[in-house]
Amino acid sequence: MNLHERSLSVLACRYVDEVIIGAPWEVSKDMIITFNISLVVHGTVAENNDFQKETSNPYDVPISMGIFKILESPLDVTTTTIIRRIVSNHEAYQKRNEKKAASEKRYYEDKTYVAGD
Repeated sequence: MNLHERSLSVLACRYVDEVIIGAPWEVSKDMIITFNISLVVHGTVAENNDFQKETSNPYDVPISMGIFKILESPLDVTTTTIIRRIVSNHEAYQKRNEKKAASEKRYYEDKTYVAGD
C-alpha cells in the first residue's frame, strides 16, 4: 500500500478522527495539545517493537499523561509473515501449473482423431 491508501485505511476505522502524515517518532506534549490528541495507541505486533527496551521511549509523554494504551493485536501479520505466504502460495501455484501442463501434454499425446469417411 502506498501512503495515500494506508491513510485511507486508517481513516476508515471508526475510532480514528485524523491521520497525521509525517508525524515525528516521539510524541511531544506540544503535538498532543496542537492536535488535541486524547489517546495514543501502539499495537503489540510490529516489525520493530523495541521501544520499551530503549533508553529514550518515544511514548514517555503520553505515558506520563495517562493517555497511552497498548492494543493487543489478535493476529501476527507482519511483512515477514506476508512474504512467507506469498512465497508459499507462489510455490503452490507453480506446482499446480506444472501438474496442469503435464496433464495437457498427456492429453495431446493420447489424443485420437475420428476418421472421416
